[in-house]
Amino acid sequence: MNIIQLTQEEFEENVDFALKLVEKGHTVKMKTKRDRSVMIAPIAGFVEHDPRLNIPTPEEAEVDSPEDIAAYVQESLADMTRDF
Repeated sequence: MNIIQLTQEEFEENVDFALKLVEKGHTVKMKTKRDRSVMIAPIAGFVEHDPRLNIPTPEEAEVDSPEDIAAYVQESLADMTRDF
């Protein structure tokens, strides 16, 4: 399982993308403004794959550090929204 850690602000700014990551099989751990930790995880057997999205599966992902994750999210979000 690949856990992607975000702040509440990062999650709120990228909620659609974060939920796509969960749909792809990733788990999102969010630190709330009240300093609580929350996890959003897919339920086994209900993960869907949209072939139009190029999001790696947890097994394919090599993103570990919070800095790498933030860079990955920003780069992927920029790629996904380039033509909008």
